[in-house]
Amino acid sequence: MGAPALSRPDTDHRRGMVMWVLGASVYLVAVFHRTSLSVVSGLAEQRFGIGPAELSMFTVQQLLVAAGLQLPAGLLVDRFGPRRTLTAALVLMAVGQTGFALIADFPLGLVARALLGFGDALTFVSVLRLTTSWCREKRIALLVQLTAVLGMAGNLLSTAPLHLLLADLGWTPTFLGTAALTAVLGCLIYGTVRDSPVPVPVSTQSSERLRGVVADLAAVWRVPGTRLGFWMHFTSTFSFMAFSLLWGFPFLTRGQGMSPAAASQVLALLVVANMVAGLVFGQLAASSRRTRVPVNAVTIVVVAALWAAVLWWPGPAPYPLVVALVVGLGTCGPASMLGVDVARTANPPEKAATAAATANVGGSIGALVAVGVVGVGLALLDHLAVATATAYTIAFTAQWSLFLVGGTQIVRYWRITRSARPTGRLP
Repeated sequence: MGAPALSRPDTDHRRGMVMWVLGASVYLVAVFHRTSLSVVSGLAEQRFGIGPAELSMFTVQQLLVAAGLQLPAGLLVDRFGPRRTLTAALVLMAVGQTGFALIADFPLGLVARALLGFGDALTFVSVLRLTTSWCREKRIALLVQLTAVLGMAGNLLSTAPLHLLLADLGWTPTFLGTAALTAVLGCLIYGTVRDSPVPVPVSTQSSERLRGVVADLAAVWRVPGTRLGFWMHFTSTFSFMAFSLLWGFPFLTRGQGMSPAAASQVLALLVVANMVAGLVFGQLAASSRRTRVPVNAVTIVVVAALWAAVLWWPGPAPYPLVVALVVGLGTCGPASMLGVDVARTANPPEKAATAAATANVGGSIGALVAVGVVGVGLALLDHLAVATATAYTIAFTAQWSLFLVGGTQIVRYWRITRSARPTGRLP
């Protein structure tokens, strides 16, 4: 007797996992490109003939692109499907990285990084829509966190491995090689990914009219769970992003007096904590949706308390306390994904990408504000000739205003969503 035929549910589950792996691999590549500047800052300054101020514009531009394109990205994914948007993302990133490999002009470098940012903005919401279309509901929250974990693997690839490639091959061959691999992945995605198990026509209703787009956004924003997810993402992301993308290393070296080597080791804990917390938080969210808001809130409170302890310590804080802060910040990434999941489940499945993008906008706006607040504060304090360590303490203390605003909004919308449960979708 032959082997029993594989059941359709099992077949769809396995195909769904393949689709998720393919989509998550695109996010890994996107994070690699996003963070690839972290180990080449010195080389970039030499190549483009710029200083630290101009170099920081790459980071600020990245955040602006992420904030500005999240909502359009969500709408594009919901209307055209993740297969097309993931392919478009990889094409944009391949072109941007090719330009970054070949040019040595600062304004054109900004254009190349902008193309990378455009592609990056399309990736996460595309993976989320692909996951919700193919995978079982009880697994989605965990898979969202695992997607973020794979993104941190892309972050790791952009550190020591990229540094070794640059040392061995040089700037142009290294970045041309990564662009070529990105293009190959684009061909693979276009040829193998399918938007859902059952072919469905792409939504074109009101697609050519601006009022249709506005109506989609308004419908998603009116859902209290969307706004709850927005503020969860805002409050748990801003400090982590400002620290990891720009201000972490100078805070540790100039504000806390660490050596560059020690600061680099401590910053590596961000990645480790992020990956471990992603697995834990994802399992909690998968087992019970009710845990998502409390886990997010506890993470925010703990991180805010750790910031208070480090900043208000007389002189440089003890090493274990600084390590605890960095580990706490590392858990903020997974905590912010809980906000994305809250927004997703509060809306109909066909609006999942738009809802997730709306929540993501909260994190991007928070990061932009935090980067700006700290930067302006440091500039003003430097003008007033305030001691460097003291200046960093004062500038980072300004984050508390964002914790208070975001925390208040989380409490507000959590109450609203809890009262709306009998008649609305569960957040």
